[in-house]
Amino acid sequence: MGSLETTEAECAAGRTAPRVSLDDIKANIAAQYVMTGTAAIGAGVPAHSSLGVLTICILVLQNGFTIIGKSAPASADNFDAALGEKLAYEDAVRQVWPLMGYALRQVIHDAVATILPGAGMQRYIGTKAINAKPMSRGDYNILRGWTLPADEDGNDAGFLVEYADGARPNVDGFDGYVSWSPADVFERAYRRA
Repeated sequence: MGSLETTEAECAAGRTAPRVSLDDIKANIAAQYVMTGTAAIGAGVPAHSSLGVLTICILVLQNGFTIIGKSAPASADNFDAALGEKLAYEDAVRQVWPLMGYALRQVIHDAVATILPGAGMQRYIGTKAINAKPMSRGDYNILRGWTLPADEDGNDAGFLVEYADGARPNVDGFDGYVSWSPADVFERAYRRA
């Protein structure tokens, strides 16, 4: 297994959240060019002998952005063209990883921003008949079979609310959809019929 594949395996181990994989990076490469430094500067230009053992890998990404990876041995006697190409390619791919990570993070940020409280929300006024009775937050959690989160107070006053408008039941023994509302919120919205 190559070093990029080893890194990918370590990054993927047991992780299911969105991430940039090596396959994602490979799929984002539109073109790849590999050459020595001597070939890169072209014919007719005086070239230092060290450019002959410099390997350059240019990756063109799907959006046209270019990345340059490079590899050069400390001693010219250690130059191996195939190894130089492999190392230059890996250097370029490692530069793509954080760029694609940033792009993915932006997508996640934008998606979360659309579901944050208030994001894209519009004001509505409605009327509906409900069934309700006083119930503490703790008792509601017991009714639902939930564990009260550590940051919530089970003694908070509120109301058990059952929507009687044909909504699908979500708790056994009720005919409508059941939820809980804090007392102050409930009392601002509902009056006894």
